[in-house]
Amino acid sequence: MSEISDIESRITDTMLAKLRERDPSLGPDDLTRPVADLDLDSLDLVELHQQLERELQVKGDLQETAGFAFLDDFSTYFVKLANRE
Repeated sequence: MSEISDIESRITDTMLAKLRERDPSLGPDDLTRPVADLDLDSLDLVELHQQLERELQVKGDLQETAGFAFLDDFSTYFVKLANRE
């Protein structure tokens, strides 16, 4: 179980770092907000996807993550990818 929490922690840290590039006041509670509410554009989401891939050493599908409406969706998706490796 600690492996999953380590992965989730790394995902959270990576996502928070990306959010704070836009707005340093954002915190963990903002990770459950809709992407549209966070002023993230498509380039931001591609960068987030790539940062998560590098952090977890996995390969995701950009077409799949492009449709995610919530940041939680990124977390769920990348936890599943990391646990397959």
